[in-house]
Amino acid sequence: MHGLIFVTWEKYLLERFGNALLNSYRAAIGETPETSPLASCIYDDATLLTGVGEAVRLTHIPVDTLLRDYGRYFMLNGLTSHRCAYLLSQVHSGVELLLTMRDAHAQMRRTPDSITPPLFQYETHSLLRNTLPLVYDSPRQLCAVLLGAERYGKRVQIIERSCMKKGAAACRFEVHFYAGSPQLLDTPEQRAHREAQQQLANLVLEALPDKDGITLAELQIWLYSWQFSSDQLRPSVLLTALHHLQHSGLVATTANQPGDNLSNRRYWRAPTTGEE
Repeated sequence: MHGLIFVTWEKYLLERFGNALLNSYRAAIGETPETSPLASCIYDDATLLTGVGEAVRLTHIPVDTLLRDYGRYFMLNGLTSHRCAYLLSQVHSGVELLLTMRDAHAQMRRTPDSITPPLFQYETHSLLRNTLPLVYDSPRQLCAVLLGAERYGKRVQIIERSCMKKGAAACRFEVHFYAGSPQLLDTPEQRAHREAQQQLANLVLEALPDKDGITLAELQIWLYSWQFSSDQLRPSVLLTALHHLQHSGLVATTANQPGDNLSNRRYWRAPTTGEE
């Protein structure tokens, strides 16, 4: 499971329940400062499932209620918005978000990190009625996280028709979209910044090799020949672009290989549809 889930889960526990509970949670799962999760890494599913169980024990909140609340937090918190900016900048409604999630999860399965995000299937012919039938299939059975989905100023009602935890082969939902408060528009400066980030990420993706990979320093040297500005070539800026692409499943890295660190980490393009 992607490290972004683990990091935002602990951020949720901190902001929702406070530092004392987070410390108790970390002690219960045996987490130390050296083993705290990183958004760029991949972790075993069992680690999160154990953590969810401990959080339920510590908070005395039913698991589905806790996961639903976390699902809402995950969609709206700043770290998700920042790390997933490459995808979210192309999305303008709840329907587009769900369809983008399906494609992004399919793309993540093509990376060499053994990521197995949930499978989503949709029946888009029902969109004329502002209803999107959705099928969720994942051995983690964290379907309650979906029930907290909220973004783009629309109220969403999600009705679960069948559930894997009750013996069904997959979870089936009906997602109903209702008009809500209009989304606040970005300022011209914010739009320009987002578009510049998107353009840079596309150029970085173009510069990456299809295999073996290159380091951040090698990428910086390579892009010098493309006459980039010095601001665009700052390591922090390039690293942000790489993170955005990585969280879209478009870039693979050595982040989960033994001996990896930021200075020797290598990046390359993940295969996409038609390249496999």
